[in-house]
Amino acid sequence: MKPVSQPCLRNQDPILQVIKDYLVDPCHILEIGCGTGQHAVYMAENLPHLTWHATDRFDAIYGANLWIEASQRLPLATELDISMPNWRSSLLFSVDHVYSANVIHFVSMEVMQNMFIELKTLLNIGAMVFLYGPYNQNGFTSEGNARLDVWLKADIDKRAGIKEIDDIKTLAKNAGLTLIANHNMPANNHLLVLKKKAKRF
Repeated sequence: MKPVSQPCLRNQDPILQVIKDYLVDPCHILEIGCGTGQHAVYMAENLPHLTWHATDRFDAIYGANLWIEASQRLPLATELDISMPNWRSSLLFSVDHVYSANVIHFVSMEVMQNMFIELKTLLNIGAMVFLYGPYNQNGFTSEGNARLDVWLKADIDKRAGIKEIDDIKTLAKNAGLTLIANHNMPANNHLLVLKKKAKRF
Protein backbone atom coordinates (compact mmCIF):
# COMPACT_ATOMS: atom_id res chain seq x y z
CA MET A 1 0.00 0.00 0.00
CA LYS A 2 1.13 3.54 -0.73
CA PRO A 3 2.42 5.46 2.33
CA VAL A 4 0.17 8.32 3.39
CA SER A 5 1.21 11.51 5.16
CA GLN A 6 -1.73 13.43 6.61
CA PRO A 7 0.27 16.70 6.76
CA CYS A 8 0.91 16.33 3.02
CA LEU A 9 -2.80 16.04 2.36
CA ARG A 10 -3.44 19.17 4.41
CA ASN A 11 -0.69 21.40 3.07
CA GLN A 12 -0.25 20.39 -0.57
CA ASP A 13 -2.94 22.69 -1.94
CA PRO A 14 -1.94 25.81 0.07
CA ILE A 15 1.63 25.27 -1.19
CA LEU A 16 0.42 24.81 -4.77
CA GLN A 17 -1.56 28.06 -4.62
CA VAL A 18 1.67 29.94 -3.82
CA ILE A 19 4.23 28.29 -6.08
CA LYS A 20 2.02 28.26 -9.18
CA ASP A 21 2.45 32.03 -9.44
CA TYR A 22 6.24 31.66 -9.51
CA LEU A 23 6.54 28.63 -11.77
CA VAL A 24 4.68 29.77 -14.87
CA ASP A 25 7.11 28.56 -17.54
CA PRO A 26 8.16 24.99 -18.40
CA CYS A 27 11.10 23.98 -16.21
CA HIS A 28 12.76 21.19 -14.25
CA ILE A 29 12.21 21.07 -10.48
CA LEU A 30 14.46 19.20 -8.06
CA GLU A 31 12.55 18.13 -4.96
CA ILE A 32 14.87 17.47 -2.02
CA GLY A 33 13.35 15.05 0.48
CA CYS A 34 10.18 13.91 -1.30
CA GLY A 35 9.13 11.62 1.57
CA THR A 36 5.98 9.72 0.63
CA GLY A 37 5.99 11.29 -2.85
CA GLN A 38 2.54 12.84 -2.38
CA HIS A 39 3.71 16.41 -2.95
CA ALA A 40 5.62 15.39 -6.07
CA VAL A 41 2.56 13.75 -7.60
CA TYR A 42 0.18 16.55 -6.60
CA MET A 43 2.41 19.27 -8.02
CA ALA A 44 3.13 17.34 -11.22
CA GLU A 45 -0.57 16.67 -11.80
CA ASN A 46 -1.62 20.26 -11.16
CA LEU A 47 1.34 21.94 -12.89
CA PRO A 48 1.78 19.76 -15.98
CA HIS A 49 4.22 22.21 -17.60
CA LEU A 50 6.78 21.28 -14.93
CA THR A 51 9.09 18.27 -14.99
CA TRP A 52 9.21 17.29 -11.33
CA HIS A 53 12.21 15.26 -10.13
CA ALA A 54 11.54 13.72 -6.70
CA THR A 55 14.55 12.65 -4.63
CA ASP A 56 15.16 11.35 -1.13
CA ARG A 57 17.36 9.04 0.87
CA PHE A 58 17.29 5.37 -0.13
CA ASP A 59 14.82 4.19 2.51
CA ALA A 60 12.10 6.57 1.26
CA ILE A 61 12.35 5.89 -2.46
CA TYR A 62 10.25 2.71 -2.63
CA GLY A 63 7.17 4.24 -0.99
CA ALA A 64 7.43 7.45 -3.02
CA ASN A 65 7.59 5.49 -6.25
CA LEU A 66 4.35 3.69 -5.44
CA TRP A 67 2.62 7.07 -5.77
CA ILE A 68 4.69 8.13 -8.77
CA GLU A 69 4.15 4.90 -10.70
CA ALA A 70 0.40 5.15 -10.15
CA SER A 71 0.38 8.74 -11.40
CA GLN A 72 2.61 8.31 -14.45
CA ARG A 73 3.01 12.10 -14.57
CA LEU A 74 6.67 12.38 -13.54
CA PRO A 75 9.95 10.46 -13.51
CA LEU A 76 10.55 7.89 -10.80
CA ALA A 77 12.10 9.19 -7.59
CA THR A 78 15.87 8.80 -7.29
CA GLU A 79 18.24 8.56 -4.37
CA LEU A 80 19.85 11.74 -3.03
CA ASP A 81 21.52 12.38 0.32
CA ILE A 82 22.23 16.08 0.86
CA SER A 83 24.53 15.30 3.77
CA MET A 84 27.08 13.91 1.32
CA PRO A 85 29.77 16.15 -0.19
CA ASN A 86 29.38 16.97 -3.88
CA TRP A 87 25.89 15.46 -4.00
CA ARG A 88 24.99 17.61 -6.99
CA SER A 89 27.30 15.50 -9.19
CA SER A 90 24.98 12.49 -8.74
CA LEU A 91 22.04 14.24 -10.44
CA LEU A 92 21.29 12.89 -13.90
CA PHE A 93 18.90 15.67 -14.92
CA SER A 94 18.99 19.43 -15.33
CA VAL A 95 17.75 21.63 -12.49
CA ASP A 96 16.07 25.01 -12.94
CA HIS A 97 14.54 25.40 -9.46
CA VAL A 98 14.52 23.55 -6.13
CA TYR A 99 11.64 22.62 -3.84
CA SER A 100 11.84 21.10 -0.37
CA ALA A 101 9.07 20.63 2.20
CA ASN A 102 9.49 19.67 5.85
CA VAL A 103 13.16 18.77 5.53
CA ILE A 104 15.14 21.63 7.05
CA HIS A 105 13.99 21.02 10.64
CA PHE A 106 14.75 17.30 10.37
CA VAL A 107 18.44 17.85 9.59
CA SER A 108 21.37 19.42 11.40
CA MET A 109 22.81 22.86 10.71
CA GLU A 110 25.80 21.12 9.12
CA VAL A 111 23.58 19.28 6.63
CA MET A 112 21.69 22.47 5.82
CA GLN A 113 24.98 24.26 5.28
CA ASN A 114 26.15 21.50 2.94
CA MET A 115 22.90 21.78 1.00
CA PHE A 116 23.49 25.47 0.34
CA ILE A 117 27.15 24.89 -0.57
CA GLU A 118 26.03 22.53 -3.32
CA LEU A 119 23.18 24.79 -4.45
CA LYS A 120 25.69 27.60 -5.02
CA THR A 121 27.27 25.65 -7.87
CA LEU A 122 24.17 23.79 -9.02
CA LEU A 123 21.86 26.75 -9.66
CA ASN A 124 22.01 29.34 -12.42
CA ILE A 125 21.05 33.00 -12.19
CA GLY A 126 17.28 33.32 -11.85
CA ALA A 127 16.85 29.95 -10.12
CA MET A 128 14.46 29.84 -7.18
CA VAL A 129 14.48 27.69 -4.05
CA PHE A 130 11.20 26.99 -2.24
CA LEU A 131 11.55 25.89 1.39
CA TYR A 132 8.36 24.93 3.24
CA GLY A 133 8.12 24.17 6.94
CA PRO A 134 8.24 25.66 10.45
CA TYR A 135 10.87 28.32 11.10
CA ASN A 136 11.92 30.38 14.09
CA GLN A 137 11.81 34.16 14.04
CA ASN A 138 13.93 35.23 17.02
CA GLY A 139 12.70 32.11 18.81
CA PHE A 140 9.73 29.81 18.48
CA THR A 141 6.62 31.26 16.88
CA SER A 142 4.22 28.93 18.70
CA GLU A 143 4.04 26.45 21.57
CA GLY A 144 3.42 23.72 19.01
CA ASN A 145 6.70 24.49 17.27
CA ALA A 146 8.53 24.44 20.61
CA ARG A 147 7.11 20.96 21.32
CA LEU A 148 8.03 19.83 17.81
CA ASP A 149 11.61 20.94 18.39
CA VAL A 150 11.83 18.90 21.59
CA TRP A 151 10.49 15.82 19.78
CA LEU A 152 12.91 16.24 16.87
CA LYS A 153 15.93 16.40 19.17
CA ALA A 154 14.74 13.48 21.30
CA ASP A 155 13.40 11.09 18.66
CA ILE A 156 15.03 12.04 15.35
CA ASP A 157 18.48 13.55 15.90
CA LYS A 158 19.82 15.67 18.75
CA ARG A 159 21.32 17.98 16.09
CA ALA A 160 17.97 18.48 14.33
CA GLY A 161 15.54 21.25 15.18
CA ILE A 162 13.63 24.25 13.86
CA LYS A 163 15.98 26.77 12.26
CA GLU A 164 16.06 30.55 12.50
CA ILE A 165 15.10 32.34 9.31
CA ASP A 166 18.05 34.70 9.77
CA ASP A 167 20.45 31.73 9.76
CA ILE A 168 18.87 30.44 6.56
CA LYS A 169 19.20 33.88 4.99
CA THR A 170 22.90 33.98 5.88
CA LEU A 171 23.64 30.57 4.37
CA ALA A 172 21.55 31.47 1.34
CA LYS A 173 23.45 34.73 0.85
CA ASN A 174 26.74 32.82 0.81
CA ALA A 175 25.25 30.68 -1.97
CA GLY A 176 24.21 33.73 -3.98
CA LEU A 177 20.56 33.41 -2.97
CA THR A 178 18.32 36.18 -1.64
CA LEU A 179 15.07 35.76 0.29
CA ILE A 180 12.46 37.42 -1.93
CA ALA A 181 9.30 36.28 -0.11
CA ASN A 182 8.18 34.74 3.17
CA HIS A 183 4.64 33.39 2.83
CA ASN A 184 2.71 32.62 6.00
CA MET A 185 1.10 29.20 5.72
CA PRO A 186 -1.35 27.16 7.83
CA ALA A 187 -0.31 25.60 11.16
CA ASN A 188 2.53 28.07 11.87
CA ASN A 189 4.46 27.10 8.75
CA HIS A 190 6.14 29.32 6.18
CA LEU A 191 7.07 29.02 2.53
CA LEU A 192 10.36 30.79 1.94
CA VAL A 193 11.21 31.77 -1.63
CA LEU A 194 14.88 32.35 -2.40
CA LYS A 195 16.24 33.53 -5.73
CA LYS A 196 19.72 33.50 -7.24
CA LYS A 197 20.50 36.94 -8.55
CA ALA A 198 23.38 38.30 -10.58
CA LYS A 199 26.14 39.97 -8.60
CA ARG A 200 26.26 43.74 -8.63
CA PHE A 201 29.65 45.23 -9.39
